[in-house]
Amino acid sequence: MKRFAACLIIVFLLLPLAAQSAGVSPSPPKSAPSSSGGSSGGESSSSTSGGKKIVKLDLEDLIGNLEKWKQEDPDEFEYLKKLLHIPFVPPKDYTAPTVLIWYPNSTEKLEITRNDKLDIYAFVKNDNPIEVRSDVYLWLEAKGPGQENFSRVGSQRVILANEYSEKNNVTTRDWSGITPFVDSKAVGNATFRIWFNDMHSTYYTDTMYGKPYQMDDYYSALELDLVNSPPEVYEGSIRVEPSRARYNDPIRYEARFVDTDGDMVNVTLHVLDGQNREVRNETQDVKSGSNVTFVASEYGFFGENDAGKNFSYFFTYGDGLNANRTEILSGPSLLPSPKIFVSSPDAEPADENRYWWQNYRFSLKVKNPEINNLRIDLYTSTPSHPNKYQDTRIINASEEAQDVLFDVKPFDVSDANQSFSYYFKYSATDQNSREDTSSLSGERINQRIVEYPIYSMVTVANILIVLTAALAGGIVIERRLYR
Repeated sequence: MKRFAACLIIVFLLLPLAAQSAGVSPSPPKSAPSSSGGSSGGESSSSTSGGKKIVKLDLEDLIGNLEKWKQEDPDEFEYLKKLLHIPFVPPKDYTAPTVLIWYPNSTEKLEITRNDKLDIYAFVKNDNPIEVRSDVYLWLEAKGPGQENFSRVGSQRVILANEYSEKNNVTTRDWSGITPFVDSKAVGNATFRIWFNDMHSTYYTDTMYGKPYQMDDYYSALELDLVNSPPEVYEGSIRVEPSRARYNDPIRYEARFVDTDGDMVNVTLHVLDGQNREVRNETQDVKSGSNVTFVASEYGFFGENDAGKNFSYFFTYGDGLNANRTEILSGPSLLPSPKIFVSSPDAEPADENRYWWQNYRFSLKVKNPEINNLRIDLYTSTPSHPNKYQDTRIINASEEAQDVLFDVKPFDVSDANQSFSYYFKYSATDQNSREDTSSLSGERINQRIVEYPIYSMVTVANILIVLTAALAGGIVIERRLYR
């Protein structure tokens, strides 16, 4: 049939040339080959018969003329194609193949999620004799929840005339591992059908039969239920570290979310100020079960003006179908920017014996470039006197580091044989974003309780005074009682 159509096309294409040859033919150019010679190199040859010139065209000339007519006169070219078209009429005993959707174990898999990989097959039975069979072209089509039209899934499948079982004239084609609804924004009914063409007509399995067909795992139209499980936050995974930091430190917000369907989770971090007003938000998409991390310095959450302020945060998360949020959590607390720089804290007793009655010299080096009337307090601690205030110094701004000295007698007799510590407290923030030094350990206080030895002049004088007082008292009492 195809050869016959091709012959007709060639005949119609040669008609204009035959019409030209009916008139007076011009003399052939000197370079033309003789009538008895053949043609070569894509040229035409001519001969004379009965006074008429017959022009023979080779395949290249024919193709060239077709391309020329197609470009220069497309309307006439299309009309020529229409004239030469001979529709194929199938034999009287030809019947369209039976095509159904085969969905194995369908009763166990009527509910699907967006990420489920589906295995759907075309079951095709063609009872026509092989000599009248034609190729069958198939597409799987799907319509998701809320969609009005079907769309094609995967790639086209083809069945040739000789690819059926000789026993029962059946064959199958598969669409394996497909996820046609991975981007669906709704849940509900999901329908499949098969489009096919047997080179005679086009059919849809959901409409070609008188009524919907279903038997066992075979369907004219397969209807499934697309469902979704919302993501959840992993218990105890939400945190911000460190909770106290400078504004430009690498503060990390972390959390973990799990989606039982395996969907990607869209996570948004919301940063709130001290009045719970949102100041920034950023979003990431993460795989189910993976940690999501937002580093504040990478997103520029905080600036120098935020130093000393407190913030809070919460997460919103969803999978494109369901959304949720966490509670509001506190953090971070940003440390103030440093105003002073302190170093070299020291405590030195007046005597190496470290008696409780001795003076101690406490010192601290302070660089204070901008604050006048900076207050610095000294505190000591012993088990008998914890956090005991000792004294205060006031210094003014200076470009040079200043030595702040305290010469005090910090202990009493109850502190003997005890360890002590000390710290300085100041009215500005230091380089560690603190307003005091950490507790610093001093050496143990001597266990001696009495300040003077028994052989000292002070001790002798004290004894003599006591004896003299006792003697004088005795004389007075004796004279008055025994007068």
